[in-house]
Order: sequence, then C-alpha cells, then structure tokens
Amino acid sequence: MSRASASRRRAGTLGRIRRRLAPVAFHLLVWSLVLVVLVPLLWPVMMTLNEVRIETLINRGVVWWLEGVEFAAFVGTLLFTDIPRYLVNSVVVATATGVISAALAATAAYGYDRFEFPGRRVAIGSLLLFPMVPQTVVAIPLYLLFLDTPLFDTRLGLVIAYVAFTLPFTVWLLIPYFSRIPSWLDEAALVDGATRFGAFVRIVLPVAKPGLAAAFVLAWILSYNEFLFAVMLIDSPAKRTLPVGITYTFADSGVISVVASAPMLLIFGLLWFFFLRGGVRQYDK
Repeated sequence: MSRASASRRRAGTLGRIRRRLAPVAFHLLVWSLVLVVLVPLLWPVMMTLNEVRIETLINRGVVWWLEGVEFAAFVGTLLFTDIPRYLVNSVVVATATGVISAALAATAAYGYDRFEFPGRRVAIGSLLLFPMVPQTVVAIPLYLLFLDTPLFDTRLGLVIAYVAFTLPFTVWLLIPYFSRIPSWLDEAALVDGATRFGAFVRIVLPVAKPGLAAAFVLAWILSYNEFLFAVMLIDSPAKRTLPVGITYTFADSGVISVVASAPMLLIFGLLWFFFLRGGVRQYDK
C-alpha cells in the first residue's frame, strides 16, 4: 500500500513539474523563432548605424555599440540621392497594381467558381501556363508594343504590364477562397431583389476580405520587386522604380536594404487584421 501511494505521489509530482515546464518550453520555442525571424531584419539596421565586425560586437557588448551609433549614412542617402524618388515611384506603381489586380482577380475568381460554361476547366488550368512562360519572352514584344504608344515611359504603362503579369497569380489564389464561400449567400440576396453584381459587391466581397488582402499583398510584392519590365518600359530617370534606380545610385547598401524593406513591413502592418481573421467564416445553413 505504501509503495502504491509513493508511486502516486511520484506521478503527481512529475505531472506538476511537467505542467510548469510546458509553458516555459513553449515560450522558449516561440521567442527562439521570433529571434530567428528578426535577426535578418535587425542586422542590416545595426550595421548601417554602426558597422562593426560581429566578433567585436560580441566581445565588447551592445552598450559599446550604442556609443558609436550615427545616422550620417541614412541622412546622406535620403537627402542627397534619388532613392526617395525611386521609392515613391515603386510604392505608387505597386499599390496601383495591387488594387487593380486584386479587383480584377476577385471578379474572375467569382465567375470561375459560380458559373458553369464551356471550357471552364481549361480556362482555369491555363492560368498556370502564364507563369511558366519566361519573362524575357514577354518583355521584348511588350516593349515593341508600348514603344509606339503613349504608354511607353509612363507609370500607367508599367502598371498595365504589372497587372497582366500578376493577374494569373491572384486569380489562382482567389479561386479556392471563393469556392469556400457558400453560394446560398448570394442566392439569398438575389431572392431579396439584389442584382448579381449587387450580391457580389455587398455580400461576397465583405466575406472575402482576407483573401482580397492576400491577393493585394501578392501582387504588391511581385510588382514592387520586379526589375525587367521596369528597366525596359521606363526610360526617364525620374520615373525609375527602386529596383532599377539602385543600380544607378552609389549609396550604402545597408541603408538601401532598410529603406526598401520599410514599405513592405508597413503593408503587412496595415493588413495584419485581415490575415489574423484567416479563413472564411463557417455559416450555418
């Protein structure tokens, strides 16, 4: 009997220790992953403010590093180079591309999901063919086409090219998302007197906000980082985007990487609410 009670006490003690250590292990794992993610973001910033060897930083400590921090590289890059102008051009073009691409992709994905028409499966599958075509194959004919039109050397022409480039990706992203939205929602709106377009705008789109946010971010990142179309379709130095402009600018590479990353972090910060909402809400029939 004493052995059984001792065994139970031992098991209870081990259970209490396990329950107390589990949250500690979980937080250690989470913060280790956070550190792994943050180090590549923080390291360029640290080296830009005070460039030292990592061995020196480890030996002398963060306090010594803070004493040598200076913002001369940031000030020189932002005030005496064209990097801010290139950054504004990239943000404007990428934002316009993201909005237009997400809007067109929403209508296309809704049509693919809700309507049956001849060649529907072939049309959906053909979306995968466009990303398989090398970008250089498309860029040269597009350059020759734009060269004889007012769209050449304009931001509008670059936005049109980027929308055509990103649309297959955003449509393919939104088709599974719209398929998870129950069709009886828009059918109920049609019964109540709404038009098909009204049901799409007032009922379906509000439910699809997380998917639209993901499509916008995907198109934004693809166009923000794109180089080939930008270098071929833009000729004026004042209209260059950041990926092209940095090849013509002599500046601190660490500062450029930090400045170029700032808009992307801002976009994710503004849209984090929609990403946290995640999937489509489950509606009871």
